[in-house]
Amino acid sequence: MALSLSPSVQADLMELDGLDFSASHSSTTEPLHLDGGGDAESDDGQADDGEEEGVKRWLVNEAPQPRKISEKKRAAMAAWDQWIEDNQENLDKDSTKQVTNVYQSANSIVRGFENRKIITSPREYQLELFERAKERNTIAVLDTGSGKTLIAALLLRWTIQNELEARARGEPKRIAFFLVDKVALVFQQHAVLKSNLDYPVAKFCGEMLDSVVSHKDFWAQVFEDNMAVVCTAEILYSCLHHSFIRIDQINLLVFDEAHHTKKNHPYARIIKDFYSAAKDAGEKLPRLLGMTASPVDSQVDPRQAAAELEGLLHSQIATVADPALLQRTLCRPKREIVIEYGPRPRDWTTPLHQSLVLKLANNARFRKNIEYARTTAAELGCWAADRYWQLLFAPDDTMKLPAQTQTPLLGESVIGQIRDHMVGQIRDAHEMVCEHDFSTPALSKEFLSDKVIKLISVLRDQFSGGAAEICIVFVKQRTTARLLADLLQQPGIKIHGVEVGVLVGGGRTESEYHSSKVSYRDQVVTISKFKSGELKCIFATSVGEEGLDIPDCNLIVRFDLYDTLIQYIQSRGRARQAESIYVHMVEQGNLAHRRKIVQNQVNENALRKFCEAMPADRKLNGNTLNMDYFLRKETGQKQYTVPETGAKLNFKQSLVCLDRFVASLPHPPEASQSADYSVSPVAGGFQCEVTMPSNAPIRSALGGVFRSKAVAKCSAAFEMCLALVGGKYLDDHLQPIFTKQLPAMRNARLALSSKKKGEYGMRMKPNLWSRLGFPHELYATVLTLTNPGSLWHSSCPLLLLTREPVAQLPDFPLFYGTRRCSHVHCIAFPKPIAVSQETAQGLLAFTLRVFEDVFSKEYDATPDKLPYFFAPTRADHGFDFASVEELHDIVDWVTVEFVRANERVEYTFQEPDDFFQDKFVADPWDGGRKLFLRKRCYDLKPTDPVPDGIVPPRHRAWRTCKNHDILNYSVSLWSKSRARMSVRDNQPVVEAEMLPIRRNLLDDNVSDEEMEPKHCFVILEPFKISALSSNIVAMAYNLPAIIHRMEATLIALDACMLLDLHIRPDLALEAVTKDCDNSDDHSAERINFQAGMGNNYERLEFLGDSFLKMATSISIYSLRPGNDEYASHVARMLLICNRNLFNNALEVKLEEYVRSTAFNGRTWYPDGLRLKKGKKTDLTLRHTLGDKTVADVCEALIGAAYLTAQREGNLDLAVKAVTVMVKDKLHNLKAYSEYYALYTLPEWQTAPSNAFQAALAERIYQQMGYKFKYPRLVLCAFKHSTYPRELAPVPSYERLEFLGDALYDMACVDYLYHRFPGKDPQWLTEHKMAMVSNQFLGCLAISLGFHRSVMSVTVIADNIREYESRIMEAEREAKDEAVAAGKSEDDYARDFWVNCQKPPKVLADVVEAYIGAIFVDSEYDYGTVQEFFNINVLPYFENMALYDTFANNHPVTFLTNMMQTKFGCTEWRLLASEMKNVEDELGLDDSGAPRVVCGLTVHGKTVSHSVSESSRYGKMAVAKKALTQLEGMGVGEFKKEYQCDCGSAGKKLGAEVKTTPESEEVLEHGTAI
Repeated sequence: MALSLSPSVQADLMELDGLDFSASHSSTTEPLHLDGGGDAESDDGQADDGEEEGVKRWLVNEAPQPRKISEKKRAAMAAWDQWIEDNQENLDKDSTKQVTNVYQSANSIVRGFENRKIITSPREYQLELFERAKERNTIAVLDTGSGKTLIAALLLRWTIQNELEARARGEPKRIAFFLVDKVALVFQQHAVLKSNLDYPVAKFCGEMLDSVVSHKDFWAQVFEDNMAVVCTAEILYSCLHHSFIRIDQINLLVFDEAHHTKKNHPYARIIKDFYSAAKDAGEKLPRLLGMTASPVDSQVDPRQAAAELEGLLHSQIATVADPALLQRTLCRPKREIVIEYGPRPRDWTTPLHQSLVLKLANNARFRKNIEYARTTAAELGCWAADRYWQLLFAPDDTMKLPAQTQTPLLGESVIGQIRDHMVGQIRDAHEMVCEHDFSTPALSKEFLSDKVIKLISVLRDQFSGGAAEICIVFVKQRTTARLLADLLQQPGIKIHGVEVGVLVGGGRTESEYHSSKVSYRDQVVTISKFKSGELKCIFATSVGEEGLDIPDCNLIVRFDLYDTLIQYIQSRGRARQAESIYVHMVEQGNLAHRRKIVQNQVNENALRKFCEAMPADRKLNGNTLNMDYFLRKETGQKQYTVPETGAKLNFKQSLVCLDRFVASLPHPPEASQSADYSVSPVAGGFQCEVTMPSNAPIRSALGGVFRSKAVAKCSAAFEMCLALVGGKYLDDHLQPIFTKQLPAMRNARLALSSKKKGEYGMRMKPNLWSRLGFPHELYATVLTLTNPGSLWHSSCPLLLLTREPVAQLPDFPLFYGTRRCSHVHCIAFPKPIAVSQETAQGLLAFTLRVFEDVFSKEYDATPDKLPYFFAPTRADHGFDFASVEELHDIVDWVTVEFVRANERVEYTFQEPDDFFQDKFVADPWDGGRKLFLRKRCYDLKPTDPVPDGIVPPRHRAWRTCKNHDILNYSVSLWSKSRARMSVRDNQPVVEAEMLPIRRNLLDDNVSDEEMEPKHCFVILEPFKISALSSNIVAMAYNLPAIIHRMEATLIALDACMLLDLHIRPDLALEAVTKDCDNSDDHSAERINFQAGMGNNYERLEFLGDSFLKMATSISIYSLRPGNDEYASHVARMLLICNRNLFNNALEVKLEEYVRSTAFNGRTWYPDGLRLKKGKKTDLTLRHTLGDKTVADVCEALIGAAYLTAQREGNLDLAVKAVTVMVKDKLHNLKAYSEYYALYTLPEWQTAPSNAFQAALAERIYQQMGYKFKYPRLVLCAFKHSTYPRELAPVPSYERLEFLGDALYDMACVDYLYHRFPGKDPQWLTEHKMAMVSNQFLGCLAISLGFHRSVMSVTVIADNIREYESRIMEAEREAKDEAVAAGKSEDDYARDFWVNCQKPPKVLADVVEAYIGAIFVDSEYDYGTVQEFFNINVLPYFENMALYDTFANNHPVTFLTNMMQTKFGCTEWRLLASEMKNVEDELGLDDSGAPRVVCGLTVHGKTVSHSVSESSRYGKMAVAKKALTQLEGMGVGEFKKEYQCDCGSAGKKLGAEVKTTPESEEVLEHGTAI
């Protein structure tokens, strides 16, 4: 059962029974493809032809080309798939190895070596015991390694088959449980059963059930979906306790290592509390099967212990009827030998030890170390004792020791003196150890004890002679195991070819020198290496005796003799190979050792005879022991059963039940609260009172009188639970009613899936265009180019005339080639011009002429239907339009009238030469052919061949005609129409330029060749000479891109007006722009990237997300002073969660305003006009948006409002934007000043401060320079929740920390956003992680001296002191390195804190709480926060390059840096694919795990690969292999090996990137997630 128990409750349960509260968990990551680089998408905006349907003759525009990214990726994936197919055989071999253990989870490793089939080949004795277990409850007693699990698997299969038949008869469903005593065995036994049963089997342990265990519905689903469950016994016991599952719903209970069934072990409690009660009530009972190597695990009469085990488990012990069957199957040690070693001398010490004792004897921290070193000298030898001190004072652990020094409870000044003295002694001891001359060990009593010498001799003899191949040495203590393993690696002692390891438990004692605890995964990795032969010898404690699947050994050495019979039997069971040896190491003359060996042999023989005898022949029959015998010690302990459900509460479970209830009460995530137990001696024993936290509905309860303190404590918990049941605070399943109240909200931010999408309408035209009617007055916007010379022809500005004024739009670039670019500058005139009927007709004619002649669209329109008008100007692009007072003066009315009066320019072929210069002509039958005339060519006639070098036309007539002359070049009509056309063959030939057809000038992915006009020769008769001048046409050529961008901006402003937010136009457009389908994934290739859309919303979303968090935090802090930090956190989460933003956006149809498509050559035209000629345009478009995208746009609009308000010198607009987006009473503000108006100063803040509080505030003022008006705020900022309120009568810092966290986050985000304008959100987020990390804030707290003012319990203070010593040492080293490098000491690397140990969280909390305190004290002046940031934080982050790998410090990131920085390669990919095999089309192996092959490809060539069961670990392994392979390779060698030419491409690409001094551009590349 996943329990979050307080340490005190765990201790009490340990006292009652020694329960195991270990847990394990695993995580998986979805596979993804990482690409080294990508190419921009090709233009999809093409010109329209101008012909009516049925008249079109041929296309000038080429069909859209496949996007380069997709093609490259498709090719790479095809090559990768082919490589997998070609190497399938080798990959199948690799899959048996899979990824190295370093990159696998414990679960994966266990599954890898427990997937064998065992059920298909049972032995005779296994079948015999299986048949007996089918008939009655049985305890199978078999030696370790004899296949007890196979018997359980057979019985499970038989039970499940019977269950299926019972279900077919309509009987209620039942399920089997396989119970284990340790978490490690859950994974091991589940893997075995999964491989041997063709039925669904679930597994549960520890925190795997943290979020669902309290739900009956969950267990109902488990019951429905599975036939069996493997779990720790505590989980089933808790389920029975809550009546999630009843005992009559279970058909089989298997107890692994059944000898634990005694006292209050969960095995015993399941039987006592549920099985026996159901038996007495006549209910249906499950079959029971116990499995053990020995029913005895202590020094007791084995027959009595076996009988008690039988009685408690309601079972009969059974073993092999014919021992010879077992002997033939199980290879037990051929020899058991006794090795005697010389008498152990009395404890003595080495000279080094004696010197250290003088320094450390008075320091309580080292008492255990001194004691262990004294015994080690006698037990292992003087070298081992000195080596122990050497390892204890290793550099990595030395800085911890001063911080762990304990001092007496004296005054602060006295403590400081004592502490300084003790720390000095520790440093002296460290120097003493460093200066000591440690000799190399040898097999001599001068260095080692006789016991160790004999051990080394045994190992050498066995391994050198070839007798031993794999060995375990059993010891009692973890430190002994590590010292012996260390000894076997020393020169002169190491045995050639024998690698050693350590297998120990997860605890840690004060005497250990090893600083980190051993995890379950560490144990599994060691066993895996032992199985593979990487390790030949392991030194193990008792953890290696029981349960874990350790390979058969041929040498077992009991370096420390066993204590119990079962330890002897189980450790002996590890020696199962043929010719194996079991060594007992005993001390000469030690009668206790001899008696122990003899007694265990006698007990084993007696136990075997007992087990082999029939029940009728036994003197003690376990079945005669009724349950009263086992419950005799529990007299007076009450039980309560919930009538409605059958949930049962007893004394022991009351502690767990009450602790769970306390944990369910609302509390901050980082804080823990617990019930307080006060035990007092009274007449007859002890009595306990339990006191609940202040927010509990019932505050206290008094228990009964009992002889034991632990039982008295359970009694108090029981009475409190009864009171909670009576008050309906525990439900019918004894679950707290508060369980679902707040934790369900903790993931509200993730309530939207990034994959969930919806289809919505998309606005294509702004509201401004819909305001029609006769234009009595028009407002003008001048469209000019900042660099008109970049265009391929001279041009003149145009006017865009609208019925309402257009906002001042931002400049944006148009691209005419590789290095040819100009920004469009829009100048809006505030005053309108009056329009008469005559003027309107002229403007209408000019506008329609532009659409017809330039863009081949002929409309039938009147002035009242046209949404806007174009007009020519009489000025050039450099003209100062802002100085114009009367707009009428700059309109070229002469041109307007000329165009109105002339549909086309007529000619007679007798015109002078200048007539044929600089005219714009269009092909009436081919809308893609537009030309500028250059000059008349007297040396050519229409029937002459087309000169060489002229680009041929693509019309069909040209391909089919016989004569490729100038006349046929000029006529685009099809053959039939051409036959009816009469063309003068003596007309002049004109040299001309074919204009480019590209319309999407917003996309910078354009070549010079594509944009250059093409030289040609034509006759004019088939063409129409336009009345528009070439200068006007050249500028009109830009109109599609200009109108598209203007419309997008105006639609974005419409969205802002919808929300009543007056946001800058450029920011408004950026906030609603989504340019690809995976905008939030910067590590992968962009999907469906839309080029030319400008900046997308991501950076603004990064900014807006932070302001949203800050704004709501301030509001909640002000409005809900009674909230603790956790309640505030939940309230904020409900406001800012994506679900809330998404729903609110849909209410106003904000999703329609999102810009998700790039320029389209068919959608920029005006809507609502009747089209007479040209292709029709459908503007009723829809787009698909992810739910999260819509929510992100909301945050981006907040970011845009923040920047707009920031320019105006306040934050009012940003505050209003938050109000609009969250739509909640907790944030209903429109101006920043309203925040403080909401805040009511609490009494504790305004109360007069005492001398201590004033002194604390003064000290902080001297340190920080900010003087508090309310000194008690300082006290609050430094008070931890564990500090007694009576000593500091203010709240803890939690609420201030909640506020300060948001304020500080905003300061960091604002800095990064403005300091690095070219960085993408992923880069910003990764580098923000360094700034806001607890690791940095802890360092900052030490730097500011905040750690000296923290008020907390002693344990936290000790942790702070330990961290202080480490971080100060790290800073000192950084300064020394700076000096050594010839720099100033002040010029040291500010990232020294990155590789230091993680600080106590309290340090980061007080920094954030202090920020919150100065903010509140200054009446919500954000400037105080900014000042704090600038002075104290910025110095660490002036050079952000120091933190490039902070967030992603693993092989994939380093590979990315190598490929990009060192080799300059962009054509690399990390790929992952699931493998399929013949046997299983799902790509699963026998264990049910997927096989994923991962690989690194460079220019299509596979560099390295790996097979694993997850892409996450596979890619890490591939990256590490590749780093090793590529690390020594030079750039030239790399480019030659992989035919890489990315360097030159990179230079070209780099040349195209436009940069400004204020910005930085980065290329997209693969990175780690």
